[in-house]
Amino acid sequence: MTPTDLQGAAEVTGMITMPLEPDSPDPDPLSSEQWQTGGGSHLDLVIDRHIWPDDVIDAVRPSLVRATDIACEIFDWPRLEVGALLGGDGRIRDLNLRFRGKDAPTNVLSFPSGDDGVMMEATDGGSGAMDTARLAPGEIAIAWETVSREAARESKSIHDHLTHLWVHGLLHLMGHDHETDDEADCMEAGEIRVLERLGIANPYARPADEPAGETA
Repeated sequence: MTPTDLQGAAEVTGMITMPLEPDSPDPDPLSSEQWQTGGGSHLDLVIDRHIWPDDVIDAVRPSLVRATDIACEIFDWPRLEVGALLGGDGRIRDLNLRFRGKDAPTNVLSFPSGDDGVMMEATDGGSGAMDTARLAPGEIAIAWETVSREAARESKSIHDHLTHLWVHGLLHLMGHDHETDDEADCMEAGEIRVLERLGIANPYARPADEPAGETA
């Protein structure tokens, strides 16, 4: 097992729209936000700010925005329109059970929109200038409590771990997977390239004080 356990991270196929609205007695538990990247991609987020600390969101926002642009550049993707839910373990557990049959929270889930994604219509945004259409590959859901526990256990910053999970989710949306060793190696290498550009260390590197496994 690699130092970062992403076995829970999964692509959930067959979904066009992730159900973002939670079952909650609170009349307005979520914050809907749109973050635009320098490269023209849009990140449409639904954030449970009752669970996610404001300082974490503020600190990680520039990295998620930049990571999206870097991934588009490295993999020659078009501009993206990505939906995301930053929720709690309870909500992600519900999604994991509903779509994967696993009654447990996980760190990140990806909901691809389809084999070729969906191209969003170009709009002028009220400015009079036409905006370039963007590819809508699907949605990502991330659980705060699981992410924070994993970061503490692995002695990583919340910022670095969350950025890694975002990149991992993006690659799932764009067709990458880790069902086989070769697929996993390719996906990990892509994540490492994006994170390196952000100054984030290889999340799969074995700690220096961890003994190497036996070889045959």
